[in-house]
Amino acid sequence: MKKKVLASLMAAVMTASLLTGCGAESSPAEESKEAAAANSDAAGGDEEITLRMSWWGGDERNEATVKVIEQFEALHPNVTIEPEYGGNDGYHDKLATQLASGTAADIVQVDPEIFPTYVVTGDYFLDYKELGIDMSNFEEAYISLSINGRYDGKQLGLPTGISGAGILVNQDLADKIGLDFTKKMDWDDLLEMGKKVREYDDSLYLLCANKEYIVNLVVFNYAKQLIGTTLFNPETQKINMTQEQLQEVFTYVQKLYDEEVVAPASYQAAYSGDNLQSDANWMNGKYVAALTYISTIDVMVAANPNANYSMSQLPILEGATEAGWASNTPQVFAITSTCKYPEVAAEFMDYFFNNDAALETLGATRSVPPTEKAREICTKTGALSAEAMEGANIAAAAGGTPNDKISSSQESKTILFDSVETIGYGAGTVEDVAAEAYTLISALGK
Repeated sequence: MKKKVLASLMAAVMTASLLTGCGAESSPAEESKEAAAANSDAAGGDEEITLRMSWWGGDERNEATVKVIEQFEALHPNVTIEPEYGGNDGYHDKLATQLASGTAADIVQVDPEIFPTYVVTGDYFLDYKELGIDMSNFEEAYISLSINGRYDGKQLGLPTGISGAGILVNQDLADKIGLDFTKKMDWDDLLEMGKKVREYDDSLYLLCANKEYIVNLVVFNYAKQLIGTTLFNPETQKINMTQEQLQEVFTYVQKLYDEEVVAPASYQAAYSGDNLQSDANWMNGKYVAALTYISTIDVMVAANPNANYSMSQLPILEGATEAGWASNTPQVFAITSTCKYPEVAAEFMDYFFNNDAALETLGATRSVPPTEKAREICTKTGALSAEAMEGANIAAAAGGTPNDKISSSQESKTILFDSVETIGYGAGTVEDVAAEAYTLISALGK
């Protein structure tokens, strides 16, 4: 469970920090800044330099990243970058120990939700602002978020991509029924659209969704818009919403089922988790739209390639002060404070994020690229679809706050998954389901 993982990581980092910090005369960050001054021209010099770079990912990401390393090494024959990659399992446990003991790679890929744990427990990362990397291609509003690497004015990490939610529309079917997804929408608009769909053809549904997607993309975002903030206060860890507000959210979920905006819960059960692309009704064009993530847009399109697609606007409650819908990165890259050649590492990161050849090679292997320059290159090469590009732009413009750690924990999600399933099957009243869920979720905080 992510909550327990974060706690164990923090404990490991703090313990190792105490053991390795005794008798230190200067911090790793201070030593690295001194090294930077001495080695500012090292990448273009004769000194043999070796850096280590660690990340996790699949074969496509690994191959592309290694190719970019080789491109940089060809430009700087005196520099060797040793790749360290594998799966995500155990990656952050190992990284926590390495950071605290001073043995971490010079450049590390980190989960943005775990990154804050390292930031508050040690001086482990260098500020990109002090290393001369060109960050002008990044949108300031995007990289300035803590979830994307900005802490107390320091850019300790850089986002590798854009992730977020979306609604993928079968535009051919929407046009036949007369549905307009381009206008500003609230949640009631989806109910009205769902009614029109059923009137047009009762074998069709408006939304392809299951209990997991309803929780992650409806419950959380509706709730944040309703209460004007995240479900839990990140500082006090106390719940921000009332039982009545949770009941209002669940009442909307019940309407999705009762008014047949989504398929019956009994049907959805066969396509749980991240398996919407396997839904026979989606593949056969029986849904007008699908709840998606930016990273799953192309998968959904490939599952039914016979239609033309567009991306919908995201619904917002009228009068909401919090957009709810959040766009953040799937990973950040940071330069560790123990790096002996921080300026060289920064020069490689500058190449990684800004060089045309590097951007073309990396493509969309780390989700939709984080800069407009990279997205344009990927669109031209075909690495990024027009739908994914449109979805990223809509998600980034929404500007909502990411979920807090408690509500997005596996414990919290399991409670909400079970609640939505109970509502979908009609196995309990909304009042009773909300009361039980509220008691259980509240207990996760303080």
